[in-house]
Amino acid sequence: MLTKTNYFDWALLMKVKLRARLLWTAIEKGGVEPHEDMQAFDALCSAVPPEMWPVIANKETAKEAWEAIVTMRIGNDRIKKTSAQNLRRQFDSATFKEGESVEDYALRLNSMASTLTTLGDKVEETQVVEKIIRSVPQRFRQIVVAITMLLDVSTLTVANLTGRLKAAEDDFEEPPSAMHHDGKLYLTEEEWDARRRKRDAEKTGGGGSSSMADMGAGAGAAVAATRARHQAA
Repeated sequence: MLTKTNYFDWALLMKVKLRARLLWTAIEKGGVEPHEDMQAFDALCSAVPPEMWPVIANKETAKEAWEAIVTMRIGNDRIKKTSAQNLRRQFDSATFKEGESVEDYALRLNSMASTLTTLGDKVEETQVVEKIIRSVPQRFRQIVVAITMLLDVSTLTVANLTGRLKAAEDDFEEPPSAMHHDGKLYLTEEEWDARRRKRDAEKTGGGGSSSMADMGAGAGAAVAATRARHQAA
């Protein structure tokens, strides 16, 4: 159901549903048979809130009804153009976020590409593929070089590329008990305690050996002094 904030997701889903029913032409181009147009019209009415029914019910065709919905939700052509320009800049400057996985990054780019297409700035799948290849973190560089050398990037899909990079991502395993941040290694509290106990044990062991040696040396000196007194007497 269309809401005030989900137009782009709604439009994508409606396109899929209408294409599945062979009715998308009524929205995209118009000029279809009357019964097909009415079927598309009925599908639109079923997918919008009741307060929008009076607005679209007065339209002559399903195409006009769709355009009315677009205007109400995202504005006129000037507003759509401005929105598309802003989103295009976001798409072009997008990079991996801290801790973002390959799959999440690809989904984020796909979402922007879909919205841009809805706004009239069509983004081809090859553009999304090339964007991912250009913006992957350094740890993926060797994988990307191999992909571009061995495969035809122009025929590569986002799903295929994401799958290959995700397989490599899964191999980048972190040490099980250590944590990394900004290139530094941090130990857990348990590991620090273990290290402290080990150092304390080493100090105690070393100190004990030294004390025993001192005691042995003192006893030897006492015996030697006693013998010297007896000889003098």
